[in-house]
Amino acid sequence: MLSKGVFLAVTVAVGALFAAFQVPAGWLLGSLLSGMVCTLWIKKIMLPDRLFKWTLAAIGGNIGFMLRPEQFLQYHSLLGPFVVTLVLTLCGGILLGKFLKRFSNVNHNTAFFCCMPGGASEVIALSKDYGADQRIVAAFHTTRITFFVFVIPLFVGLNVTGRTGLGTMFLPLDETLLALGALMAVVVLTIFLSKHVTFPGASLFFAIGLGFLVHTLFPQIILPGYVQGVAQGVMGAVIGARFDRETFGELKRMGFISAITLLLYFIMSLGLAGLFTWMTPLEWYMSLLSIVPAGAAEMASTATALQMEPAMVATLQMARVLALFLCLPFLIKWFSKQDNNGV
Repeated sequence: MLSKGVFLAVTVAVGALFAAFQVPAGWLLGSLLSGMVCTLWIKKIMLPDRLFKWTLAAIGGNIGFMLRPEQFLQYHSLLGPFVVTLVLTLCGGILLGKFLKRFSNVNHNTAFFCCMPGGASEVIALSKDYGADQRIVAAFHTTRITFFVFVIPLFVGLNVTGRTGLGTMFLPLDETLLALGALMAVVVLTIFLSKHVTFPGASLFFAIGLGFLVHTLFPQIILPGYVQGVAQGVMGAVIGARFDRETFGELKRMGFISAITLLLYFIMSLGLAGLFTWMTPLEWYMSLLSIVPAGAAEMASTATALQMEPAMVATLQMARVLALFLCLPFLIKWFSKQDNNGV
């Protein structure tokens, strides 16, 4: 228990240091980097899964507190372009799966699940039931998320200037206690609801909605900036702790083709962001955070750090995960049939 506490304290402190030196999304990147260094070269720390859920709820609650009703008015105009990019993302994932199968020693279904651009936990959980090597699937998705969460915030942050920061970092004690109490109520209720109503992205969805409701009823409540920063730091620590030597070993066993596939995944995301920008009034960096298959909470957290409408990012990311999850049974049936025929 002590080692886990020390690990979290150190990684979050590194995140705070990165933020103090104006590193884009510093809380997230600093803790992610220090978590990876610790896990790979010092000691592997096993953090409980519930920690990520509580952190997810805290981040979602923060986003909900910043959400304004008028922001919903522009979301409907994004539906058509979103569907187009969703279909292309799905096609790109299938093609990358075929590419990975062609140039690696993994079987067809393992390659398919590795490149499925849906929720990582859901895809990993289902992969074993369809003859895929779950270790390789977990390693690939862990690496994809770690790589994207490290590269994209840095990439966007270095090119988007004048919008960094998490608002007012410190508030008077009475306002701080009120805000923390409201956020804790949102988090606890989110955990309760997500246990009884389960679907991909449930925790983030409920947290944003509850945070928005509380702020609508009590608009005077403002969260100190360091609360969101610490939540980002814990998220970075959890992601960094997952990228361990076993993950690296599985990728090494796959060969250099795994790195090429991840690079192609990233290039595909850049292209889809460009298409989404062309079809909508959004700027390219905003489109990238909204479209890239890198995790709703991670990208929404990055958008929060860069003051780039995290609610929109979270909405589009959650919609992608949910849509792909609903399509997954049909895709598995189609893909497995091809595999059985030796295609």
